[in-house]
Amino acid sequence: MNSDEVQMIKKTWEIPVATPTDSGAAILTQFFTRYPSNLSKFPFRDVPLEELPGNARFRAHAGRIIRVFDESIQLLGQDGGLEKVDEIWTKVAVSHIPRTISKESYTVSSGFPSFLRNIRFILTALALQQLRGVILEVLTEACSLDESQAATWAKLVDHVYGIIFRAIDDDGNAK
Repeated sequence: MNSDEVQMIKKTWEIPVATPTDSGAAILTQFFTRYPSNLSKFPFRDVPLEELPGNARFRAHAGRIIRVFDESIQLLGQDGGLEKVDEIWTKVAVSHIPRTISKESYTVSSGFPSFLRNIRFILTALALQQLRGVILEVLTEACSLDESQAATWAKLVDHVYGIIFRAIDDDGNAK
């Protein structure tokens, strides 16, 4: 990212980071409303969707998401910042590996085609792509991003996702 893009990210980020828990909750609420099956992968899966915004576990997780983004955004434009961002998101990716549903849960028969052997990774990748869309949509609305700003945010989120996918192999395990 160039310096203008970094400055734009930091400036627009001031809006969601001002209320981190509410901002994270807005993202997750939209994610679970649009893709309710993903709720089963979270520690608050037993909480009805309409009760999530007031649930302490949900709000704590929502706040952590924004804090990780904030830590990453603060590093942008600093010497060695991108390497530190890489470390942060690699740790996030690796810490989430045990939380995915094992591929064995989906394998009914050893006679399944080889492409189904990577179902855990595929499902994780699909959920992450769904989340990507929601993150960008909520940020665009909350920050009143124009087309150029939204594209720059997409560039940052895609960079983060690149880190995550480099940290996880095709079977959904840490590399």
